[in-house]
Amino acid sequence: MSQSTIIFSLSLHSLTNSVVDLTPHATPGKFRLLDCCQFLDNDVLAIHEFPDFPSLEYAAISYVWKGLSVNNSTAAVQGRYGTFTIKGAEAGDPISINVLKHVCTATIQSKATYLWLDGLCIMQSNGDDKAWQIGRMYNIYKSCTLCIVLPGGIQRLVQPEDDEPVTWIQRSWTLQEVLAPPRVGILFSWKYGEYRRSQSCSAAFTYTQVIKDESALCSLEHALSVHSGHLTLVTEQKVFKHLTLKIFGRINDAHVHTLLAILDGGRAGSEPGTQAIWRSSLMRTCTYPVDAVYSIMGVFGVTLDPHLFKQGDRQAATVALAREILKNGGKASWLAPGLQLPPCKGLSSFPEFPHVQAVGQATLTTEDGDRPVADLLPLVGKGWLQGIPMGTMDDTGYLTFSSKAAILVPAGHQSPSGDSFNKHVLQVTDETQLTAGDGSVWKIHPDGEEAHGPQMRTFIVFLGSLTQYNSSVFGRRIDPWAERAMLVEEHEARKFHRRSYFMLPLALKPYIERCQSYTFCLGGPV
Repeated sequence: MSQSTIIFSLSLHSLTNSVVDLTPHATPGKFRLLDCCQFLDNDVLAIHEFPDFPSLEYAAISYVWKGLSVNNSTAAVQGRYGTFTIKGAEAGDPISINVLKHVCTATIQSKATYLWLDGLCIMQSNGDDKAWQIGRMYNIYKSCTLCIVLPGGIQRLVQPEDDEPVTWIQRSWTLQEVLAPPRVGILFSWKYGEYRRSQSCSAAFTYTQVIKDESALCSLEHALSVHSGHLTLVTEQKVFKHLTLKIFGRINDAHVHTLLAILDGGRAGSEPGTQAIWRSSLMRTCTYPVDAVYSIMGVFGVTLDPHLFKQGDRQAATVALAREILKNGGKASWLAPGLQLPPCKGLSSFPEFPHVQAVGQATLTTEDGDRPVADLLPLVGKGWLQGIPMGTMDDTGYLTFSSKAAILVPAGHQSPSGDSFNKHVLQVTDETQLTAGDGSVWKIHPDGEEAHGPQMRTFIVFLGSLTQYNSSVFGRRIDPWAERAMLVEEHEARKFHRRSYFMLPLALKPYIERCQSYTFCLGGPV
């Protein structure tokens, strides 16, 4: 086991209302952990520093820096010690010593003795240490015994029966923090004693008490399940009927369902899970645009150097991430979830990057103003796209791949109406018209490329068929218009950009399989 040095030690009495500054005591580029035994047994905040990655058992916290505030009805749960702040992280919430007591208790109950908390284990006033830790963040969470999620933040525990305005599931970094660890527990306020039994057709839920009649811990899967379903819950002190516990707050169910799809789809180890990860990333927000990339790179087995990218340069970091994924044998899975969103200017294999912010939701600007991305995406329950290609990407973001396709010629324009897209098309003839998502109408060129001439070409590029996830939350349905395709246009010789998309009936699958395969260089246009 790595030998550690205690670099910071302060009694909890002295910690109250103080500002903790690790800078004079810590060495950049080292791992640090909080000692839970010292915290609980001796009322001392002790931070250990390790020369290399520690091999001991520790828990890690997942939370948001701006969480639930303390009001008159919740002030009593702060305990006798109050809060403290961290130098360099003053923009975040003060840390409740009482919440740390609950977390340390859950840590000890999980057979670990140390705790990783970014505010205390990263030198918040040192840019080099921050960059070094970001590059290792995925491994920090992957190696923990338990990840303890604080949906309400670090000031107080969420009260799930009150349907509070929790934002944890909307934040970029929290996605990686629950996909990397071997076990994830959700810590929440709970005053109803021990779990007795539950009954439900739509939700599974059990929990264990952490501090009696004050807090409890449940699995991530159960927290997601009970957010969407209803159950009868019998506890030591109360019987709940038709209970829905909003542990993740008043959020769009799209966030909950997408995280369920990731878990159900095999996470990053399979194509269904990977597509759901890209989808979830699009819906989440962060302080700096580049964090949207850093927060998922480890999930895909990629490590990028944060020194190479500016805080606002999400596009360059995205290209770097995509190139590494494809080099490692992955697919261009991002094509699927963003297919119905406007293409990114200069990187059209990706959708337009959302507006992100320190507080709030990821949004896109539409004709109706800024709207949450979660409201613009189709329901994740419709499924994942089977047939997404592999490929390569150059350093300017052009994706080269091969797929079944056909040349198109324009046939007019109509107003977009998603409910009527191509539902009348049962076979392809010389007169068949296909309507794209932008309302443009096309015919498939009967003679193919040979008769098309030298002008810039337009293609329908077939991507695959929607396949449902297995989770019972999504139900079972067969979508007769489950084929998906891209509308791409040539803007210079053999270089294409994505313009729109097609929703096509399954009846066209035999035709698609007979189509010629083309190689495309998709990106731009600049």
